[in-house]
Amino acid sequence: MSHEAKPIRTAVIGAGERGVYVLGARTAEMWRETGVRIHVLCDINHDRAREGQAFLKARYREHGLDQDIDIAADYRDVVRRNDIDAIFVTNDTSEHRDPTVAALAAGKQVYLDKPMATSLADAQAMIDAETSAGKPLIMGFTRRYEHSWRTAVDLVDAGRIGSLQTILLRSVIPYARYLQRWHRDQKRSGGALNDKVSHYFDALNWIAGSRAVTLQAVGGRSAVFAPDPSAPLRCRDCDRICPYRALPGPNVSEIGAIYRLDPDYRKQDVGIFSRRSWAEAEAEDARIDNCVYRPDADIIDHALINIAYENGVKASLFWNIFGPAAEDEETIEFVGSSGRLRLTRDTGEIDLISDYGEHHETIDARGPHFQSSHFGADIGLLHAIRDHAEGRSPVAGTEDGIQSLRMVLAAQEAVDRGGITIPLDGA
Repeated sequence: MSHEAKPIRTAVIGAGERGVYVLGARTAEMWRETGVRIHVLCDINHDRAREGQAFLKARYREHGLDQDIDIAADYRDVVRRNDIDAIFVTNDTSEHRDPTVAALAAGKQVYLDKPMATSLADAQAMIDAETSAGKPLIMGFTRRYEHSWRTAVDLVDAGRIGSLQTILLRSVIPYARYLQRWHRDQKRSGGALNDKVSHYFDALNWIAGSRAVTLQAVGGRSAVFAPDPSAPLRCRDCDRICPYRALPGPNVSEIGAIYRLDPDYRKQDVGIFSRRSWAEAEAEDARIDNCVYRPDADIIDHALINIAYENGVKASLFWNIFGPAAEDEETIEFVGSSGRLRLTRDTGEIDLISDYGEHHETIDARGPHFQSSHFGADIGLLHAIRDHAEGRSPVAGTEDGIQSLRMVLAAQEAVDRGGITIPLDGA
């Protein structure tokens, strides 16, 4: 846009990494184009809200806006405010339900971060609230907003590989963080399976263009993170040599691996964990340096998952969180009746073979914001939120959220029961 967009006055529920330092930072950079401006940060952790307030005000000033930002402790006070148009729900997954329901009841536009919930009951309560409000919410499955993924799906939909038959999604990622932070508690987060694989299930459903009917999975807690009762509670108190050590400051684990393409975001990430609310946190769910070997973490760290769809498409997911930093940490391959397409997420490169092998081309699908967080998806998401505010249908919504959650729960059940096939007839 060449003009300044009409403001969307926004409150963020959950002043953590996603709400403030990733999506919040993008709102400051893109306020002229999207109109999305944060007016309130709400968090029960007062220090975290204050830190987020200072960070965002400085970020907005860098981009030419002197933005006032209030802080609050109770989401109920926030959703009642007449000067707020939209609510971003980015708090812990198990706590999504109440602020989402309250915001919808108050007539607000709602962005709900993935995953939707940890239970189908909570997900259904949010869907019921959405129906009562008559106003759909928008969900943050970032793959749908990434230029490279959208390009790949457009090529498949255009028939460049013939009719889609099978999909292979490979995720070998250095995400020990799931065992170091609040995600290590299955009840609170749904585990790494919910937080990360919910993305993948949604992407596979989107690409297949159909409903999953059966799912089978094997997985568990690997020998890489074998529980050790003698392990210290946290990295701060440990003198062992460990590749997963996480401490406030520049040696927080996997910063360089995950965000290496965005030096500015990497710098912010270091800054996050040097702040008091993280650096001096004592509560287990607020710390960033819980030991990955502690036996009290009850989440799985790898799985092999097969999915069958109503339309005959089959998909496989090969996933673990103990992979090395590499350019091919996440790839997705589509095989059709006359060709195949492979996307490497970290490079934004598509390798396309078509016409039964007669043609082979490499496509640069990075897009204009590839160097930004989530390879440009967060900027795409803000534009989608703008469109959503103007009445367009959400790119991803509650039906997508609950279908993904059903598959997460089925995968966890299949793993727990030794690899059985789970029917998804209730989807």
